[in-house]
Amino acid sequence: MIERIVRRYCLKQAELIKQLKLENTKCLRLDQDYKDSNQHHRRKRSIMIATTMHNTAIDLFLRDSELKKIEEDL
Repeated sequence: MIERIVRRYCLKQAELIKQLKLENTKCLRLDQDYKDSNQHHRRKRSIMIATTMHNTAIDLFLRDSELKKIEEDL
């Protein structure tokens, strides 16, 4: 069950990362000034945060083979 929860969470995070990257790329192509804008930096930060959360979930799952820590966190 825990494995399913972690897998589902990671899939959602991966989808969010993909969506943010596509939006960022699209805006970069449409507007030359976008790269210097605040919105560009917010999206880049959101991508970084989502990637960190994704990697942390995987790391916690792999590090604790007995899943005790993950069960306590949930």
